Amino acid sequence: MPPVEPDARRKTRDVSEALSQSRSVCQSADQDFEEIVSQRDFPVPMLKLPGEGDRPLTPELAQILLRVAELLSNGKAVYMVACDTQLTTQEAADLLGVSRPTLVRLLEQGDIPFTTVGRHRRVMLDDLQKYAVQRHRGHIAMFDGLAAEEDPSATLDNPLIRG
Repeated sequence: MPPVEPDARRKTRDVSEALSQSRSVCQSADQDFEEIVSQRDFPVPMLKLPGEGDRPLTPELAQILLRVAELLSNGKAVYMVACDTQLTTQEAADLLGVSRPTLVRLLEQGDIPFTTVGRHRRVMLDDLQKYAVQRHRGHIAMFDGLAAEEDPSATLDNPLIRG
C-alpha cells in the first residue's frame, strides 16, 4: 500500500527521482568505461606465474579459468589434455561411454582412425572428438526425421498422453 502521510509520499518521490538519476549516471559511466577500454594504451590484465614471464589474460583464457574455477568449487574434477594425445582403447571407450569391445568394433569398421603400437591400438583424442560430434549430429538428424514424420494430431487422442 502507498504511504498515507504527505511527508512519506514526498520521500517516496525523492527516492524515485534519485533512482532515475542514478540510472542515467550509470549509463554515462558505462559509456565512459567503453571509451577508456577501447584506447590503445589501456592496460591489459596479465597472468602472473612464478618463474615465468607474464602472459596476457585474453577473454578466452579468462572464460576457461572461470569455468575451471566454477567446476572445482562445485567439487567436480577437471581433466585437461592436448588434442594430440593418444588414448588407449579403454580410455577412448570410457570417453565415448561405450564398452571397449564396442570401441574396437568401431575402430575395425573404420569409423574412428587409429594407429597400432606393437599389438595395441591407440586413438588420437582429436579423432575421437570428431567421431563424437559426427555421431551426435547423426542422432540429431535421426530425431529430426522422426519428428518430421510424426503427425502431431495423432497424439492428441492417445490416452497415455492425456493429463
